[in-house]
Amino acid sequence: MIQNFKSKVLQQLWQSGDVTLLPNTYVYQVVEILDDLDDAASVQDLELLGGFEISQSTPGFWAVTVTVNNVEPIGSVTCLFSKGNVYEVDLNEFQ
Repeated sequence: MIQNFKSKVLQQLWQSGDVTLLPNTYVYQVVEILDDLDDAASVQDLELLGGFEISQSTPGFWAVTVTVNNVEPIGSVTCLFSKGNVYEVDLNEFQ
């Protein structure tokens, strides 16, 4: 379950459902990632769902790649998994 956010935009998106906060080209993928993070108790849960590229960015922190049309990577949603919960959810957009 998501416990907290590092990104204020993601927190607002999660709490309000306002999809105008991010570009239409990938906002729905970010919403899906947030839903899956909220349901996941571990990184292995995300890997079982498939459809996302998941990698460890730093020890304990994981990155789920966000793409345009499931092809072009534009950034990632990063988070820390600990004791069945998700912390410090952030959005890193590639420049």
